Amino acid sequence: MEEELSLLDEINAKIPASDFQAEYYPGGMIRITLSITAEMAGQVKALAEQHGWPEADAYVAMLASGIGALKEARGRELLAEESEPARDALDLLVKQMRQMETQYAVMKYRTWNFLQAYQASAMSQGALLNRANGLEQVVNRLRAENNELREKIAELRAGKAPMPPQVDAAPIPEPPLLSRGGHLRRWLMRRLTCVRKTPI
Repeated sequence: MEEELSLLDEINAKIPASDFQAEYYPGGMIRITLSITAEMAGQVKALAEQHGWPEADAYVAMLASGIGALKEARGRELLAEESEPARDALDLLVKQMRQMETQYAVMKYRTWNFLQAYQASAMSQGALLNRANGLEQVVNRLRAENNELREKIAELRAGKAPMPPQVDAAPIPEPPLLSRGGHLRRWLMRRLTCVRKTPI
């Protein structure tokens, strides 16, 4: 029987073991401030809208594209030269481009793994948040009920609890006076007969 993996284990299994940042960004990131013309800024904005990128991504893409254009121009110059150093430099440039293509493919694959792990984590986090919200509602309800019980206990201890309503007994009619024609005997007989018929 396979051992069940926790959520953290599943995410760690999807993320490559090698340190992504140390491998692809050994020097970290550097922030620069650059003044450009309004026309160039418009071109970058148009590129961002065309590809659906944030403007910051478009600036990085334009800068990388410019660096690539410079390398391409240098490669064409080396092709035009007929010398051993030029051929060696061209071979080095081609090798670097091949390494970049390989690194780019691996980076895309690993980024995909990171994305899948992030989505799994986000979904699990949403489920946990829903459960936490439900538990919080239960706790709030139980806390309110507990407070009500405490108040009732305090009232009972203080003797302030309302007593149950008392039912007043039906008044028994007074016997007729003897001066009313001697009906006392018949009245007593009717009362005794009613008592006998009443079940115990």
